[in-house]
Amino acid sequence: MKKNQLVEITNTKKASDCINFLRDRPITEMAGLSLWYGIPGVGKSRFARRYAILNSQLYLRLESTSSAKTFALHLYENLCYHCSLPVGNIRGSANTIFSICKEIIADLPGLIIFVDEIDYAFNNSQLLGAIRDIVDCTTAIVILIGMQNTYKELLKANVHYFDRCSFFVEFKTLSYNDVKLLIDSVSDVTMDSDIIKEIHKRTSGTLRKIVKMIHTIEIIAKTLNVKVITYNDTLNLFNG
Repeated sequence: MKKNQLVEITNTKKASDCINFLRDRPITEMAGLSLWYGIPGVGKSRFARRYAILNSQLYLRLESTSSAKTFALHLYENLCYHCSLPVGNIRGSANTIFSICKEIIADLPGLIIFVDEIDYAFNNSQLLGAIRDIVDCTTAIVILIGMQNTYKELLKANVHYFDRCSFFVEFKTLSYNDVKLLIDSVSDVTMDSDIIKEIHKRTSGTLRKIVKMIHTIEIIAKTLNVKVITYNDTLNLFNG
C-alpha cells in the first residue's frame, strides 16, 4: 500500500477547502479557528497527521490527563522541533510557557496547528481557554478535531468559543466512489469492481476498516503472485 497519500475523497476535499478558506481569510477580522468532527474511523486524524507531515505543520493530540501546562509544554517542544531550536528545560506556569509559545508562533506566519481529541478539553476551562488564546493572540490557524458530538459539546461548553469557529467540517462515511478512488490511488494491486463493492458494503464506508481490508487483499494477491485480483480470488476472505 502506498504511504502518505492524500487522496482527494469527499472528506479530504472538504478539509482542504477549509484550510484554503482559513489561509485566505481577512486575518485582522476573522479568527483562524475551525472544528472537524465525525464518528470514529472516517479519517479526521489520519488526514490531519498526514497533512501536517507533508506540509511541515503541527499535529498535537490531547489526552485524558492533559492540563493547560502539559499542553503548553507539548506545544513548546513541537515548536522547538519545528523551528530547529534547542529544547531547554523550561520552567514556569502554564501562562509563562504559553507566552513563550506565542512569541515563537508570531515568527511563523501561516502556521497550522491541529489539536486532536479536543473533547478532552471541554471539562477544563483553563486548557480550552489557552487554546483559544493562541487563536486570539496570533495569526496561526488552529484546527480542532473531535468526535461526532463535538459540534454540540463545544457550543454547550463555550458559546463564544463556538462563535470564533470560522469553518466547520463534518467527516462522514465514505461513498462507493470514495472507496474506489481510495483503492485505485493507494493499493499496490488492481481490484475488480465486485471487490470494491464488497469492501464498501462490509466496512460501511469506514476508512479505518477499508485500509485494513485493502492490506488483507494485498497479502492475498502477494500469496497468489498477481497484480490484478478478482472477486473469485477473495472468496475465502468474504465468505469466511
